[in-house]
Amino acid sequence: MDNKENPFRRKHNALSGKTPFIALLLIVSALSAFAQKEKDFNERVSPWFWGVTVSPDGGLWCANEHQGRLYHAKDIHSLWHGVKTIGKGDPDSENYDGGGEMSRIVCPDSNTVLIFGEIHNPFKHKQIRNVYWYSDDKGKTWEPRVFAANKCVINTSFCAPSGEVWIAGDSLFYSADKGLSFLKINNFPKTLSSISMNKDLRTGIAGCYDNAIFYTEDNWTTYRTLPTPYSQHLLKANTPRTRMDSWYTKCMVTGIFKDWLMVHQGDEWFYTSRQKIQWERFPGGFTVQTKDMENEVLLVTTEAGDILKTTDLQHFDTVFHTMGVVPRGLRLCNGKLYGYITTDTDTYFCLFTGDSCIRMGFFSDDHPIAAPWERATIEDNWYLQFEDEDLDEDEEDDHAEAYPWGWNEKDILHYDPVRKQWHRVTTTPFLIKFMYPYSDQQHPGQQQVAVSDGKKLYAVSENESQLRPVHIERPLEQFLQYPVVQVVLSPYTQGCFHHWGDVINYNRKNDLFVAQNLRLRDSIMSVNLAFRAETLDSLLRDLNLHYDTAITQGMFAFTQADYDTVKSYYERNDDYIFRYASKQDILHLKDSVATLSDSLLHYILTSGFHDGCTTTCYFEAKIVNSNGDKLYVRGHDGSCSIGGEHPYMLPVEARVGEYILPCTNISFMRFLGDAMPQGMLLRHNFSNVDVLLKCLRYLTHPREEWWEW
Repeated sequence: MDNKENPFRRKHNALSGKTPFIALLLIVSALSAFAQKEKDFNERVSPWFWGVTVSPDGGLWCANEHQGRLYHAKDIHSLWHGVKTIGKGDPDSENYDGGGEMSRIVCPDSNTVLIFGEIHNPFKHKQIRNVYWYSDDKGKTWEPRVFAANKCVINTSFCAPSGEVWIAGDSLFYSADKGLSFLKINNFPKTLSSISMNKDLRTGIAGCYDNAIFYTEDNWTTYRTLPTPYSQHLLKANTPRTRMDSWYTKCMVTGIFKDWLMVHQGDEWFYTSRQKIQWERFPGGFTVQTKDMENEVLLVTTEAGDILKTTDLQHFDTVFHTMGVVPRGLRLCNGKLYGYITTDTDTYFCLFTGDSCIRMGFFSDDHPIAAPWERATIEDNWYLQFEDEDLDEDEEDDHAEAYPWGWNEKDILHYDPVRKQWHRVTTTPFLIKFMYPYSDQQHPGQQQVAVSDGKKLYAVSENESQLRPVHIERPLEQFLQYPVVQVVLSPYTQGCFHHWGDVINYNRKNDLFVAQNLRLRDSIMSVNLAFRAETLDSLLRDLNLHYDTAITQGMFAFTQADYDTVKSYYERNDDYIFRYASKQDILHLKDSVATLSDSLLHYILTSGFHDGCTTTCYFEAKIVNSNGDKLYVRGHDGSCSIGGEHPYMLPVEARVGEYILPCTNISFMRFLGDAMPQGMLLRHNFSNVDVLLKCLRYLTHPREEWWEW
């Protein structure tokens, strides 16, 4: 694209704020990556795959994709209310479930609502992917309708202001009668991720999950494949995802704006002329949001969160100043601008008007919510799940009164036995790893709870929202009053179709702990291993005082031999173990590690990796004293791509009596690793090589792909 064709080589001009133009309803279900809770209805909603669809009359629809729950609000000022989708005339209508998944909501006009997903009939025991829910009376009544002869998943949709609807996955379907019926108009060699049509309703663009863009000028009767920014080698090369990650090459189309096509690929925004496909990045940190099709106005946001509009990609007028809160999922409807903003504690759906915005929350401190996913307990089985369908309502209430604390991701929840409802006490700045009831001398008689991010402990009471840092003085004091008599180490790994476990049992004999047999998978082997009782006693005394010792570089003293060992592992494993590391990454590892501060090193080694693998490696050490008291040390690693060779068992948690503690005492963990002989699953001794491999993973794995639990 030469200078004449490139409008962004001209000066960006931000002018005074103006209200957005008359608009169409651009139906886009915007995704939210935060735990969002329904405001008026006593239900816990999923933290993923949430979107709000605005109908032409300002009504709002949203659905929990995986739990099949549908919600409606009359307008932005109203409360959310649950809606049940029941088929007209269906003999099983009283038992017909609205869906195992509701992934897409479309409103062709103010009365019509279409819901696509995996509609589930419990009497047929299967998911029906070629059925959608249809209502022509604003959701008062519903009927299931068929859009395809074969099972088909709908990933994307587009609705024109005049009511025409396109839905697509591996095939594309079109409705000219506002969703009453659909006609299949084409198949595609790759699954579509997004679709957008131009003002003429014949020119369109579609993106794919697998690096492809399709373009049509006859409403998809025919189409051609366009080059992508990835295929033109325009994605940033400083991330390893460009080499291997198919997610990184997924192409989401933003739409057609006059003569320009716009897409989103590899976390970047691109545009090109339709006459010559040569993609260029949007400058200035702009993020393309939505457009007014009828008036041909494009809306973008800046890195500071301001909303701008343009009619020519040359001059941009400021529509709204968000004062640093970046809006997402913008869409226009009848001259009104909607979108999401996220604060420190909540995500809101908003109507932007002039210099202010009207917020509509998915959660409010004044409204109760359903039972948490996990609750605090001091029982041995403290990884309890409480979404138990076998409990009736009275049993659930009794259980809640016994353990009145729980959490959902970052929310600390407490049970009100009078109202028999859960409510949020406060929100933490971190993902909660574990929680247990807690009491201290400063707050006698108050109900409190201790929570942890896996590294530090914090306490909060039911009458306050402020987290208080906690260091428990001598938590093993009572346990250490009796000598330790047994140490059992039992690592195991669990996947979709397997469960393997090893066990080694040390029993005390005078001044030694001796192990005489070892179970490797299903085989029993005779061994003769031992360690001194005084060694363990000394480490336990140190753990009693310093269970949360800060990890520093000085604990490891890396040598050139350590770096050479890492390099040899890389060469031997043919880049599988280090999927996100190149040979250049290995060569620069020494220089990179030298730049890590002690605080960052501590963070790296206490961070869990979850890359979506179905295999998880677990570790447990059970230490028993002569009184029968038990000290458990537990950890897990959800990344099978590395865990098979070097399992990173931190963050590790120690549990003794009523306490659950973060365990970052490297000396103690190295001792447990050394007590596991070669050949055991997940043999781990926190050697320098182990630490370097985890640092390598941190330095080469994109942080936004981590799932830190």
